[in-house]
Amino acid sequence: MTRAQNIYVLGCGAIGLALAAHLADSGRNVIAVRTSTDEVPAGKILITVHTGEGVLKAHVETVSLSQLSQLSGIIVVTAKSYANKTIAAALKERVVSGPLVIMQNGIGVENLYRESGFPQIFRCVLYTTGQIISKNVVTFRPIATSPIGPVKGKPSGLKQCVETLSTRGFPFHSENDIQKHIWKKAIINSVFNTLCPLLEVDNGIFVRDAEVARLASEIIAECLLLANARNVSLSGSELMEQIMKISHGSRGVLISTLQDIENGRETEIESLNLEMARIASSMNPQINLTKTELLGRMVLAKSKLRISQ
Repeated sequence: MTRAQNIYVLGCGAIGLALAAHLADSGRNVIAVRTSTDEVPAGKILITVHTGEGVLKAHVETVSLSQLSQLSGIIVVTAKSYANKTIAAALKERVVSGPLVIMQNGIGVENLYRESGFPQIFRCVLYTTGQIISKNVVTFRPIATSPIGPVKGKPSGLKQCVETLSTRGFPFHSENDIQKHIWKKAIINSVFNTLCPLLEVDNGIFVRDAEVARLASEIIAECLLLANARNVSLSGSELMEQIMKISHGSRGVLISTLQDIENGRETEIESLNLEMARIASSMNPQINLTKTELLGRMVLAKSKLRISQ
């Protein structure tokens, strides 16, 4: 893999646009692929990214997935996990060569791509914040370098894939034991993606309100029962420290689930709290994630009510 090969970024949300802009600005061959059923004219768009260091502007080739018959290169899926069924089916109908990098939140979001027969799949765990401001304009800031690791197929090529995708403004690193990062981020998201939308507040709530921080610690304690049962070693203090760091660094930023609810879109909650609750109920003996599941169901209900309005 080289910088000259194509990089297809599937999904034009805050993460997809920011990634495409940083890649284009660094001279990579990037194509922003819209995954919605509505076709858009192929051509270049100007993406504007407000970073902590200033404003980055880049012209990026864009096309609808329905207009592509083949994809040869690195395929990065940044669309929300609820779109995976549609995306996996569409990719299966096309000539696809190269690794898939699933850049989504949640547990098991790669399963549909596994079942579709893609031979090499990597997972990326994002440690970033981002928000859509207007059409093709986003805010974006990395909190830490985001790990990419193998979940299917031989791990060969991981280093080259990471080097191809990584830029100064959107950095990645290789991680062979990606499962620990997946579970760590999923538990953190089970906190942010329930409490912030239900309270209708920004990410900074955990450093501002001790009671909300206490609720976060209770969710973490539940989720750790499941993670440890799955042989994923994490500690509550480690997770709470990360939550407070993210909360401090993204004050004023709305979590993506709250943004989705406010805009009448589906959320990723079924890949987070509700997927963990499903796994917990299938364990022998069962593990009760009472609060985690209840909060997830409340977010799902709130989302459905908004969509139906």
